[in-house]
Amino acid sequence: MHLTVSVLAALILFSMPLQGASATEEMVTVEEEFILEENSPEDDRPDFYTGQDSDIFVSAEDLFGAEQEQEEFQNFDMDYPPHPEEEKALAAAMETPDEPNVLSLAILRARKASSLLDSLKSGERKTPSQEGLDNPLYPALANALSAAELVPDEPDFLFLVAQIYAAFGPNPFTRELAEEAAEKTLELDPSYAEARLLMGILQHQNRSFSPAIDNLERAVSEKPALMDFRTASLLGAAYFLENSLPRGEQFFRKYLSSGEPNGPALFCLGVILHGMEKLPEAGETMRLAAEAFSQDTEKASYARSVLAEWTEGK
Repeated sequence: MHLTVSVLAALILFSMPLQGASATEEMVTVEEEFILEENSPEDDRPDFYTGQDSDIFVSAEDLFGAEQEQEEFQNFDMDYPPHPEEEKALAAAMETPDEPNVLSLAILRARKASSLLDSLKSGERKTPSQEGLDNPLYPALANALSAAELVPDEPDFLFLVAQIYAAFGPNPFTRELAEEAAEKTLELDPSYAEARLLMGILQHQNRSFSPAIDNLERAVSEKPALMDFRTASLLGAAYFLENSLPRGEQFFRKYLSSGEPNGPALFCLGVILHGMEKLPEAGETMRLAAEAFSQDTEKASYARSVLAEWTEGK
C-alpha cells in the first residue's frame, strides 16, 4: 500500500484516515502535474533606491516583469522509502492507530520536511525544473503533505506545507497552493503570525497590495520580531503602489513607538516621509536608521548613502 498524496488535490485530502498496511511497503508518494517556471538568480543587492520612484522598495521588473519561460512536468511519481526510525513509528501506527502513534509518525515526517527545507536556505539551489527529481523540495513536500494529512488540525504542519509550496518560486499554481495552505493555517490558528506574514508576502507577489498591507501590518503588530528588512520593504513598496503613504507613516510611527529603535522600520519611515516631501524629518529619520543598523555595517552604510543623496539633491 502506498500513502499517495496528489499535489493537484493535496489540500483536499488531509481528512483521509490512516489505512492499514505493513511498514515495509509504506512509501510517501507525490504525483506531479503542474508547470514550474525557470527562476532567475536572486540579486542580493539592496532593493531600495533614493526615495523618488514609486517602486522604491522593489524593482519594477520584480513586480511587473514578463512571465518567464515555463517548462512542464507531467505524470511522474516519486517514491521515498521510510528511514528506520520512521519504519518503527509507521509499524506502531499501523498496529495501534491511536492519536499518539499517528502524531509521532506525523512529527517524524514533518521534521524530515523541515530539515530538507532548511538545507535549501543556506545556499543557492536550482529550481525544480532544473533539478527534476533530485530537487529536495519534492521529498520535503511529500513528507509535509503526509504529516498534514495524518493530523489535519495541526497548524504547524499546514504552515510547513505552505512554506514548501512557496519555495517552488514564481509559479502561479504552487503560489496559489501556498496561499491556500497559509489561509487554512490561519483558520486553525488566527494568531499564527508567521502564517499571516507569508500570506501577505504571497499577496504582494500576486500584486494584491491592499490585502498584503492588511496581513503584513497585522503580522508584525502581533509579533514585532518579524519586522526585518524584507518585511519592512514589502510594506513600504505596497504603501507607495497603493498611494497610501499617510497610512504607512501612521503605521510605522505606531510600530516604532511601542519598542526599541528598529532599523528597517526607521529606514522605511524615512523613505515614506521623503515621498511625502517632509524632507527635514525624513533626513533625521534616515540618520536614526543608520544608527539603529550599528550591528549591520552594510545596511548602515546604505542608509547613510541614501541620506547623502537626499542632502545633495536639495
